[in-house]
Amino acid sequence: MFFRIINKAVKADAKAIIFIGLIVFVLISTRIIQLIEPETFNSYFNALWWVMTTITTVGYGDISPVTVGGQLFAIIVIYIFGIGIMGVAIGYIVDVYVEYKKKKEKGKLTYKGKNHFVVINYSKRSKETIEELINMHDKIEIVLIDETINITPLDDEKVHFISGDPADIRVLEKANISKSNSVMIFSSEGVSNASFADGQTLLIAMAIESYSEKIDTPIYTIAEVTSEKHITSFIHGGVDEFVTPNHTSARLIAKSGSYKGVSEVFRQLTSSNYGEDIFIIKPHRGWKTYQDAFNDLYKQGATLLSVDNNLDVSAKSNEKLNGKSKLLIVCKNDTFEEIKKYVS
Repeated sequence: MFFRIINKAVKADAKAIIFIGLIVFVLISTRIIQLIEPETFNSYFNALWWVMTTITTVGYGDISPVTVGGQLFAIIVIYIFGIGIMGVAIGYIVDVYVEYKKKKEKGKLTYKGKNHFVVINYSKRSKETIEELINMHDKIEIVLIDETINITPLDDEKVHFISGDPADIRVLEKANISKSNSVMIFSSEGVSNASFADGQTLLIAMAIESYSEKIDTPIYTIAEVTSEKHITSFIHGGVDEFVTPNHTSARLIAKSGSYKGVSEVFRQLTSSNYGEDIFIIKPHRGWKTYQDAFNDLYKQGATLLSVDNNLDVSAKSNEKLNGKSKLLIVCKNDTFEEIKKYVS
């Protein structure tokens, strides 16, 4: 019987045994010193205070044994065994923290938060996007997925790195994409051929769509598309939005060449480093038409850009406004906070 108990104890988790043993040791030692010197340690809390300050080597000296028996107990039991057990326990805590940091840096940990942004594939453009998201949102976290790097490229507590194939359902689950705000898929910088690059992006998008159908939860996806001719395939793949950086840059340069200063306007609109920024709001219940929304927002210091992604606001000025529409506005952050309260 005795040997079976010893055998089970050896097989048990050593760390758990140490911590349980430490707790038991503290509780028993507290009671023993109280029995040895009831006048010095007139309450269980005073005895517990002395035991804890001693084994943690803090040693305030505000209370201590005065009898020979109490001092011998302190030397033999508390100093030798207590400080030793506490040292081992602290060592385990440090080991756990170091192991946690290593796993986090190597992208081995599962993300359990929600309302986060998921960025797939690390590149110059995705890095700039992550930096912009951090500037825009104080509390929202970002999960970066990439299979080409083995250690997190960004030293920021808001960024959680996951190493793995983003087309693998298990990797997507580790990123908790079902609870995410949106998923942004960037083209891999290691693929120069547009068809191959978009093919990889589409594969990831279809994996996300398949997972979305499996769990019966919509997942909003935004994909970087290298060639516009592939957009039809992405539409069939269930992607919600598309960004074509090469064509967008070319068109913006052409516009700037024709109408000087246009690029500066776009740069300010797409950056959070300026006073004005772009926000989405819902209509106020008192806004009946597009004109009502435009005029009211203008008075509050905001400009209405679009309704449900349509820019023809002025052309529809007298049309009825849908109460469930999404209104894109430009204003200062303080103004947005006031408008958000106003329309709620």
